[in-house]
Amino acid sequence: MTASRHMTSYNATAALSSKQRHHHEMDGSNASDGAESSNQRLGVRQVDADRDQAPEAYLDKSGSDRGSSHSRDAYPTRLSQPPQHLWQKRREPVVHSRADEGPLGAEQLKRFERDGFLFEPEFLAPEEVETLKAELAALLEQEDLQGRDFTITEPKSREIRSIFAVHFLSERFRQLAEDPRLVDRARQILGGDVYVHQSRINYKPGFEGKGFNWHSDFETWHAEDGMPEMRAVSASIILNDNHHFNGPLMLIPGSHEVFVHCLGETPEDNHKSSLQAQEVGVPSREALRELVAERGIEAPTGAAGGLLMFDCNTLHGSNANMSPDPRSNAFFVYNRVENAMQAPFAASRPRPEFLAHRADGGWDELEK
Repeated sequence: MTASRHMTSYNATAALSSKQRHHHEMDGSNASDGAESSNQRLGVRQVDADRDQAPEAYLDKSGSDRGSSHSRDAYPTRLSQPPQHLWQKRREPVVHSRADEGPLGAEQLKRFERDGFLFEPEFLAPEEVETLKAELAALLEQEDLQGRDFTITEPKSREIRSIFAVHFLSERFRQLAEDPRLVDRARQILGGDVYVHQSRINYKPGFEGKGFNWHSDFETWHAEDGMPEMRAVSASIILNDNHHFNGPLMLIPGSHEVFVHCLGETPEDNHKSSLQAQEVGVPSREALRELVAERGIEAPTGAAGGLLMFDCNTLHGSNANMSPDPRSNAFFVYNRVENAMQAPFAASRPRPEFLAHRADGGWDELEK
């Protein structure tokens, strides 16, 4: 069973243009060559607009450099005025190891490097999925988790949307976060030792589950947590069957190669509202139109137990769940140890630790 059988694609100019059919039918090195050509076309519009080249684009309303607390902000965002360019080129490599240095094969690494994500159906056995689903149900019913800062509800209901720091709250999910099958994939992609930067359970109930705007996780982690470089990868394990109608995650392949500058300075305690509906740190519609026109949209779907790994900078979002079927997943972010958090690049203070764990693996909330 291949990943292509579990992928719904969208092309902005046609339901499936001949160019996109050609892109999906290519294999091996031809696929890589096709992606390289596509990225070169994107590169015509990509200008490395850092502070050295266009410093006036990154000043706040007072004329001060918003990254003045850092020696250099490689990825300026949350700008008060529109920048000269919609995006800049990514600086870091996407894949840092070879196929013989981990569980992912050469073709899988090529696909991840090209698209910014990789979907592996049937990653977990059915009995593993059932155990995790039972643990999820128990957590959703646990009264002492209701109303806590790390438990996020739907904007217009008391239905739980996310439980953060889940590997601290559940032994089963801690074991999953530390499972060598996940950790070794993260280490292979990132090329070094990793720690869990963030963990959570996402639950999108039937009929009630709302969508989430397009965004890059790295943009938020850089702006509000102080993640300096694109050296993190997300692992999302599907706990309920994902189909076209229950709000599966959508991704823009190849979008990880550019950093889209976002407008709007970060409000105080932005996480209290952004975790329900993100309004700051979202790409402009102009940038989205250009990226989708060039690369389309893909939505991995399939049976519970599949694994979606995606680069920290891949643009993604989801629609509302209008079906009766819930959609849930376990989500772990692995960050390279050397990429530990600094001071936030575009916020007055760091977000709480349930959103950005320390590299030493601690969480002070457990001591309260």
